[in-house]
Amino acid sequence: MKIALVWPKGFNVKTVIPLSLGYLKSNIDNKKHDVRIFDFALSDIDSESSKIEEMVRDFNPQILGISSWTVTYAESFRILERIKSIDRSIMTVIGGVHATTSPGEVMKNKNVDFLFRGEAELRFSEFVDEVQKEIPNYSKIGNLTYRTGSGDIINNELVWEKELDKIKIPDYDAIRLEDYIKRGYRYESKDGRNAPIFLTRGCPYQCDFCSASILNGRIIRYHSKEYLAKWVTFLYREKHIKTINIIDDNFTFDRQYAKECCDTLIGLKLKGLHFGTPNGIRIERTDKELFKMMKQAGWENITIAPESGSIKTLKRMKKNLDPAIVPQKVKEIKEAGLKAIGFFIVGYPGETSKDIEDTVRLIRKCRFDFFLLHNFQPLPGTPVYTKLVEEGSIPATFFHTDYHTGKAGYVPEELKDFSFSFLRIREYLYLAVTNPLSVIYVLKNFDLGMIFRRVLSNLMNMFAI
Repeated sequence: MKIALVWPKGFNVKTVIPLSLGYLKSNIDNKKHDVRIFDFALSDIDSESSKIEEMVRDFNPQILGISSWTVTYAESFRILERIKSIDRSIMTVIGGVHATTSPGEVMKNKNVDFLFRGEAELRFSEFVDEVQKEIPNYSKIGNLTYRTGSGDIINNELVWEKELDKIKIPDYDAIRLEDYIKRGYRYESKDGRNAPIFLTRGCPYQCDFCSASILNGRIIRYHSKEYLAKWVTFLYREKHIKTINIIDDNFTFDRQYAKECCDTLIGLKLKGLHFGTPNGIRIERTDKELFKMMKQAGWENITIAPESGSIKTLKRMKKNLDPAIVPQKVKEIKEAGLKAIGFFIVGYPGETSKDIEDTVRLIRKCRFDFFLLHNFQPLPGTPVYTKLVEEGSIPATFFHTDYHTGKAGYVPEELKDFSFSFLRIREYLYLAVTNPLSVIYVLKNFDLGMIFRRVLSNLMNMFAI
């Protein structure tokens, strides 16, 4: 079969790469099927472009799969509408974060034939094999959502692959890693030659604002150290990658596993190779020995995500963390010779200016080398999103905008007159004055264009330009 996998325009090519589509391509039998990835974000193709008709005419796919995150769901729908207007016989399949968290809403769109929730690397291949049968039986395909002949929506059982090593590494050529690097892809990395990997999946925590457990289940699963060694060596020797970002949510959940991974990486002796965990690690699942091993393995900084310095806000978030432990952990990070980066959320439902003051005090006490103050945005499918919809605080069609610019899509009543932009500018100036070396660190390790855009946006918001 001819299978087109589409990555819609709307993703920032400097921070997001279509790793999920690379997984799908590498885990399907490419000897049996012609699978091609069409990256509309990298190629700057929108739903109105004539290039879509050319793609359908020249490739003539029987199946078209598209990845949909919340920020691109509308564009994904427009692309599917366009595809069906060109050739209604093309079978359309949608997956990704938004499809997983809002399957009922997505399946209302008649241009969507099938939907995958959660992980689809192995299940999609099973689906393609089933499609080819004279009488397909879709009921046995895990994670699949589909319509019956009478129009009923069926959600098959969610399946989380226990043996992660069964999943082949993504096809980095198919997702045009080199082209992404040339366009400036460097996810929280100073090195242009960087690539992302996943070592663990799953999240046992119950934070109200997060969709991680919805996407990958609550049970944490692990790749073997042998798999890690082969993957890292491939990227280093074959793709000449210098920085590898482990983008897991819970790399350090099993502290011993993280240490064994570090030991494996140290043993590879790959000169000049660095590692990062830019999505953040659970700070309470660490110790001094782990930080020292991460430094020896090639880490230069550690990102942690306390989210708030307010005990009240953390309880509202259902984030199981005592903020009192954070300063000591930051100290341990720095003692290991690593830089410390912090992630925080402001504007959470029920939060007050007093809560934000608690967060500011924690940030200043920790003396981070850099930190990010994200505006809270409700994510579809999460408990806090459902609660806000039920109480009428946001519409059921609310979809988040941006975490960084200061233009919050949602603001709690208690903070309607609060200037988040002023808060950011003030605290970054405070950081620069009290820790001048942090300015040098940020300029050397982060995308200057991104920094300029964020600062300018916050200044414009402050003065309502």
